[in-house]
Amino acid sequence: MARPKGALGKNKAFLLNRLKSIYGDSFDPIMKAAEQAHTLDKLAQEDPTVANQRDSIASWLKIAEYVAPKLKAIEHSTGDAGITVVRQVKRYDGGND
Repeated sequence: MARPKGALGKNKAFLLNRLKSIYGDSFDPIMKAAEQAHTLDKLAQEDPTVANQRDSIASWLKIAEYVAPKLKAIEHSTGDAGITVVRQVKRYDGGND
């Protein structure tokens, strides 16, 4: 029988339990990544080099993957090789249409 959607597999559960045993029961990898992103953001503001700015942006984009819906391309066409329109839409419900 398959595990329920969102349930951790054995390897992920082991890793999370190991991290919690090292860093404490309240350890959350997403929150730790957000703390580090905030630290990199402060560093980029204090010393706005290209490398610091790039690292700050990359870290916030990584966090955004967990909190913001991804854009999905939707194509509409007339079917007779006429007009084709492609637009980007946010999906909150996980639907396909």
